[in-house]
Formats: sequence, C-alpha cells, structure tokens
Amino acid sequence: MNTSVRLGFRLEDAAPVDIPVRHMVVTGQTQEAGKTTTLEGLIQRSGLRAVAFITKRGEGSFEHASAVRPYFREQADWQFVASILEASRGEKLRFERAWIIRASKGAQTLREVQINVRRLMAKAKGMSADVYLTLDAYLDVVVPQIGAIDWAPRLDLAAGVNVMDLSEMPVEMQHLVIKSSLDYVLRHERETVVVIPEAWKYIPQGRGTPVKLAAEAYIRQAAALGNYLWLDSQDIGGIDKAILRSVPVWLLGVQRETNEIKRTLANIPVGIGKPKAEAIAHLSIGQFVAAWGKHIVPTYVWPSWLDESTAADVAAGGTVIGPPVRKEAQMAVSQREADLERHNFDLRSDLAKARLQIEELQRKVSALVPTPSSNHKAPGRSRSQDASSEGQHETAPSGRNAGWTPAGDEDALYQRFKTRLASEAPQLLAIAATRPGIEVTVTVERIAVDGRSLRGRIARLIADGFFEKARTSTDVTEALVRAGWDRSPIALNTELRELTELGFFTRDNKWISLVPGMEVNVIER
Repeated sequence: MNTSVRLGFRLEDAAPVDIPVRHMVVTGQTQEAGKTTTLEGLIQRSGLRAVAFITKRGEGSFEHASAVRPYFREQADWQFVASILEASRGEKLRFERAWIIRASKGAQTLREVQINVRRLMAKAKGMSADVYLTLDAYLDVVVPQIGAIDWAPRLDLAAGVNVMDLSEMPVEMQHLVIKSSLDYVLRHERETVVVIPEAWKYIPQGRGTPVKLAAEAYIRQAAALGNYLWLDSQDIGGIDKAILRSVPVWLLGVQRETNEIKRTLANIPVGIGKPKAEAIAHLSIGQFVAAWGKHIVPTYVWPSWLDESTAADVAAGGTVIGPPVRKEAQMAVSQREADLERHNFDLRSDLAKARLQIEELQRKVSALVPTPSSNHKAPGRSRSQDASSEGQHETAPSGRNAGWTPAGDEDALYQRFKTRLASEAPQLLAIAATRPGIEVTVTVERIAVDGRSLRGRIARLIADGFFEKARTSTDVTEALVRAGWDRSPIALNTELRELTELGFFTRDNKWISLVPGMEVNVIER
C-alpha cells in the first residue's frame, strides 16, 4: 500500500502536492467545493478500496463506482441498544441505562429486545414506562425493516469505489447498516477506506449513535491494518471532537459563512497547521487547503477524469475544465428532449382542437341570438307567445318584468339566452374535458363508550380538552388518578396503544398528541 497519494497541484506554481494516506476529513460547502470528486480521485490513485454510502434521494454520488448490497448484522448488547436510543431521541442518555440493561438481558436480536421491552413496559409506571415506550417506538421502526430487507451475507468489495444505497431506509436503519459495515471492514478487510457522509449526523458531538460507537473502535484499531476512516461533512462543528482529534489530514474546501469558517479552523487538532480564514473563503470549486503536520498547502485537486498535465495547467491559472458528459447521461438527455417534443406536439394538437370547438360553439350561439332589426321569431316560440310578449311591452311600467328587456340591457339579454340554451340545446354548452383525479374515501372511526370504563375516561379527557397539548403516559395516569381511577397503568398503556392504532392519537417518542380535526360528541344520559 502507498504511504502517500498525489492530491493535486499547488495553486499558482503547480508544484505536485502529495498527502499521507491516513484518517482524513474533507469539508467544504455542498455543491461548491467538489468533495466527492476529491474523494474519488484520491481513492483511485491510492490503490485502496473504499465503501461509501448514499443516504438521501437525489444525492450526488461517485461517477465510477460498484454497487454493493446493504450489509447488516444484529447485536443486542446494552451499549448498542443505548446508542440506538440516543440516536432516536437526539440527546445523551442520563439515567436510563439501568432500564436498557434490563431490556437487553438475555437478548440476541433487536426483536428479542423489543419483546423484553414490552414485557417490562406492562409492569412499569411513571418514568420507567416512558423510557420503555420510547425504546419500543424506536424498535417499531427498525425491527420490521430488518426482517423485510434481503441483507448481504458479507461485504463483497470490488477495486476502487463501492457504493451502498441507503436512501430508501429511515435514518435509524441507516445508522445500523453503516455501523455494521464499519465493524465488518475492521474485522475482515485490509487497505480499505470507509467514507462517512454527513459525519455531523452519524458521529455527533455530545451523544451516542451506533455509527459513533463503531467509529471510535475503528479509528483506534484500523490504521494498523491499512484501513482508514474518511469523513465528509460541510458542518464540522457538530462532529464528535474525540474522533476529530484522531484525524491527522484535513482538506478544507470553500466556506462562505463566517461562523462556519471559524468553527472549521477551531476544530483542527493542535499540531496541524491552520490557514487563515480568508484563504478558505476565496477558494473555488476543486480547490482545497490541505493541512497535515506543519503543512498548509492551497491545492487544485487532480480529478480522476483529467490527465495530469492538464490538471497542473489548471492549478497554474489555466481554465477550469468540467467533467466529461457520460454517454449514458447524453442518451438520457436526448430521450428527455424527445419526450418533451412529443408532449409539446400533443399539447399543440389539443389546443388547435379546442379552438375549433370554441369557434363552432360561437357560430351556433350567434345563430340563436336575434339582431335588433330582425323580424324573425325566436325558434320554438308560438305566435300567441309573441303576441303576449308584445302586449306586455306596451303596458309595462318603466321598470322591467319577466318578459321584457329594456334596450341596451345586455346583461339581462345574456341571462335570457343562457337560460334558453341550457334548456333547449345543452349540448352547445358542453365541452368534454378529461383530467386525472384521485378519489379518497375517508372512514371516520366512531367509538361509543361508557364513561365508567377506561376508554370512556380517556374519551372524557379528550372532550375536556386535556389533549390540546402533547402529553406523556405519566400525565394521563395522573389525570385519571385525580378523577378517581385507581387501577394499574398496564391497562392504560394498552388502551393508549390501541387508540393510536385506531387513529385517535399520534406518538412522537414519549409524547401523545390528539389527531387534529377529530370530532368529539358527548351524549349525557
């Protein structure tokens, strides 16, 4: 394995810049720095294999990469379960570890942990019930996913970049897959890089996550096997500081926001040179300040799709060259243009047909409207009707009646013709139009309960406005006790879960909220 790799060429004088192959962090403004291109070039020239992850739909990925199936292996020790609970809650656990140790005891899988949680929750009260409720809600997300996905039995990595697409998984499951991949590389692979995207999310400061738990072990042990952790993140301030202190190579891309520049420079470990803030703000795409040891080198990164001499020319001030358009992308663009052209042709044809229909309709309407000098009788009217109308005209007062229209009153005349057309020739006013639609049938769940039952007591709390703000199961228990209910909270937790499944409540961790717009009808007897 190479101990160093060609990063690119120093700005202005185009001197070659080689950096050591070590744990590394790449930072810079998304879509403006060129982080993915930098990582791809380094992987290709280093001779290392790498596994990276796509975690969001539409996220830019490596151009030349092999797709690998998601890999996951279960574990159920209490430290692991605690880390997934912290990731779910977004905060550090304080005193809940004892409950987690009880739930994890004897379990080999997360499904077994959930069985233990539900058994313990049935007997728990107050704060204990809330802790188990939160853990149960998290496991409700990941346990079905674990059973639904066809997991790879191992990581089969090809040369170069390997990409694992996790974009369709919830973030809770993404944590578990990335954690399993780190563990696999540490145990079974050599000379392999694991690229962690959005490191602030998966290795956060101040709380545990499954990825952080694995990264701490990986970064301490992996380098001896030629395995490295490369962190990709725009927001460097949110990454765990213990991890960052173990990273000896920093590639700093452009940042526009002053506070973000300050946070980035403040997090560079002692012993590594730090550039000035303005040097970061003035970088262009593809330009990075490489910082390791005492070195601070403004560098144009050599892209994998550019030859070496051209990259050196760009670093010296030449014209920046973009990546070549891939053949598949060109074909996709051509197909899209053809589809748009066909669509536009269809729209123009429909518009021409609509104009002809409107013109025909106007001609037919005009034929039914008599001119002021016309002596013709309106179609469909008898001579007696005309005589009656004329008599009304002669004897009418200065206002108007139902059969007479003053000269110049165009609105009344329009209303008369519209009424005639609607009754005698409705087809003239009908223009057929077809458009897609969706019909949703909503079934309103209605439950009639006795006010003395537990469900009836909860319904009474709903009617009294108790759930106008989010509540915990402890809040509900205390309210019921004040109202004279003295039974075990086991039944309450079951009742709240069933009402949630029926669509009356929603849950967000330990918080229980009433579904907006629900109708409440209390019948007094």
